[in-house]
Amino acid sequence: MLNVGWIQKVKSNLKGSLQDLKKLSKQFSKEQASQQKAKQTAAKQRQRIQSAVTDEDRKIFLASIRGTKRLASANRIESSAAPLNSREAEFFKQKRAQAEGRDILASERRRSHADTTAGRTLPAHAQASTRIEAAHASKLGQHLDDGAFLRNPDAADIIKKLRRGQWPVEASLDLHGANLDEAAERFDRFIHTCIEHGVRCVCIIHGQGFGSKDNKPVLRDAVRSWLRDFAAVTAYITAPENIGGAGAVIVLLQHK
Repeated sequence: MLNVGWIQKVKSNLKGSLQDLKKLSKQFSKEQASQQKAKQTAAKQRQRIQSAVTDEDRKIFLASIRGTKRLASANRIESSAAPLNSREAEFFKQKRAQAEGRDILASERRRSHADTTAGRTLPAHAQASTRIEAAHASKLGQHLDDGAFLRNPDAADIIKKLRRGQWPVEASLDLHGANLDEAAERFDRFIHTCIEHGVRCVCIIHGQGFGSKDNKPVLRDAVRSWLRDFAAVTAYITAPENIGGAGAVIVLLQHK
């Protein structure tokens, strides 16, 4: 004879299995219903889109592509760019540097300026290069006694107009508290951005050097030197007292 306890245990297990099957069946039914609903929704959306396109729309589309032919997939020419020569490579290297707010040539000039202002003795070839560069720069503009600079000495009226405020200041850069490297990077980015966007007149605040070592106006001299190195700088003057005085410079840039 079968043990009564064993029979009850089997019945209990069967009952639990049936309950699990019912749960799985319900879950499966819900998933099927959800999928069916999603299909119906997608079908309605397709129908809505198709109904929105009228016969007139189809005629217009067919008329617009009349005379065209499908391109054969094999009708292609594989080509690759020719390698750049050294001159072109250097040109694009400079362009990328400018786009990133850097100027390789200006960086070299700043290093020479930093070495000079720091009191370090430059190598003979570097000293010669600096003298040649300074002589070349003097031919490209006129550094006036009152701290002004004019690229074309024959256009003296530009300085007068600049002092009268004929060109309003459109952008400004404050270099207060920046060291020479930080100021140089921000200066390059600012000037290049202004040139790219056609800004004509800007103000650069460099301070008077009261907080620098020995109270020397290192930034003032550096900023004005950098400005003279930019061919796009037409002129600059010391700012009026109400917008910085001796601690700032008003710069006129060329038109693009």
